[in-house]
Amino acid sequence: MKKIILYNPRPNPHLKPVDIPLSLLCVSRFLDKDGYPIQIISENLYDNHFEVIAREAKEALVFGVSSMTGYQIYDGIKASRIVKEVNKDIKVVWGGWHPSLYPRQVLENPYIDIVIKGQGETALYEVVKRIEAGKDYEGVPGAHWKEGGRVFSNHDRPLMALDGMPAIPYHLVDVEKCLIETEFGSRTVNYVSSYGCPYRCGFCCEQTVNQRRWVGLKAEEVVRDLERLEKVFKVNGISMYDSNFFVDIKRAKGILKGMLERGLTIRLGNIDGRTKQLAEADDELWELMRETRCYSILTGAESGDEDVLKIIKKDITVEDTIKFARKCHEYGIKVVFSTLVGLPIANLGFAELARKTDEQIKLTVGMFDKLLSLDSRHRGLMFLYCPYPGTPLYQEALKLGFKEPRSLEEWGSFSLYERHTPWITRGQEFFVPMLSSYIFMFLDSDTIGWVKERIKNPLKKILFVAAFMFLSLIARWRWRHKIFSFAIDYRLFLFAKSRNKSI
Repeated sequence: MKKIILYNPRPNPHLKPVDIPLSLLCVSRFLDKDGYPIQIISENLYDNHFEVIAREAKEALVFGVSSMTGYQIYDGIKASRIVKEVNKDIKVVWGGWHPSLYPRQVLENPYIDIVIKGQGETALYEVVKRIEAGKDYEGVPGAHWKEGGRVFSNHDRPLMALDGMPAIPYHLVDVEKCLIETEFGSRTVNYVSSYGCPYRCGFCCEQTVNQRRWVGLKAEEVVRDLERLEKVFKVNGISMYDSNFFVDIKRAKGILKGMLERGLTIRLGNIDGRTKQLAEADDELWELMRETRCYSILTGAESGDEDVLKIIKKDITVEDTIKFARKCHEYGIKVVFSTLVGLPIANLGFAELARKTDEQIKLTVGMFDKLLSLDSRHRGLMFLYCPYPGTPLYQEALKLGFKEPRSLEEWGSFSLYERHTPWITRGQEFFVPMLSSYIFMFLDSDTIGWVKERIKNPLKKILFVAAFMFLSLIARWRWRHKIFSFAIDYRLFLFAKSRNKSI
């Protein structure tokens, strides 16, 4: 058997990957079980990783890339070019969120041979078998490929159940190099227990890629995974990557009960859930979260503007979010509230959309006033709306003047955190990141503890604490009085952040 190489591209031009390449481990399950030699490459696993790619690709059968929209595309293309230069016969296979949205456009790139749309565990295994046999990919659900200048496409692969799949092959990577320090664990790794989401949020591409379907690993299998991570790899924190962990409340309870029954001390954080569903959940679920020391829930509060919640079809109200925040405070669970402003609203001009964005900011700041006053540990996030392909609101953004990237290469320079719509003003573009990454960071009472621990140099730690306390006083004063102009302090913060990636 020839080697399979799988690559995790850098997600940000300024930051290399730090966590475990979970998507690549997941798609390796069946290949690993069958005995294929698999090499997973990521910047946190290898020094001079491009040199490693060039060396190992010479005799490899397949080079696989998993990519989201943005810089991962740029980095993935660079790696794909390298492998084609050293081995013209190697098959380059792309998968992940962006290729699943634009399989034909991805295949226009000269270095890419095959795209797998959607769930990849079985699809990649079947594609590799076809490559070995010298056959085409006809009949492999989710596979798209090019041959003789033509692009061929199969029908989508249904979302498959996770139960019964081989265990995640952690032995394929050096787990020690993938551990990160978080608020809830000094040895934290990312983990996923379910795929998909049944809800209809207008800014989310889940409904395009997974057609609003959801599958979750059985509770007992999740607990077995968590026990393995704790006992074998000494992991003490789990950052949950599920799109919605609480779709099946009975399953969620089973996981938490299983953790208690097995005496696990591993701590769960950033569990994704919906405010309305959790606000209405029974006390048993909340007691189980308290007993397992669940650290935090990540939730899409989205907006303090009820009209926006209706436009995006969030199917919650501001009051649902406030009730949920109270419940979390009662049970000692931190919440990270994500919101967005600058939504595309049909039939409005740029000036009116800019005014509407100001209204969204004002109403969302008002909501945060209530949420953050309930618990000093709660954290706010605010983002400018970014038109993401495959989402219902994307077409509306195009009608209103958003300029769509026309090639895979152009998507590679597309940042999800910058201004992309013409109705967002420069003032809004400056203020929203200031609020999200600066003001809200200092309002979160947990921040200083976990950031300080990431700084190992004693002198730098002392200087950091002094600077933090100074800027904290200013940021809190700004929030209390809602004065955000003359932001010299924010610019100083950005300068410090550019010098210290721990912040």
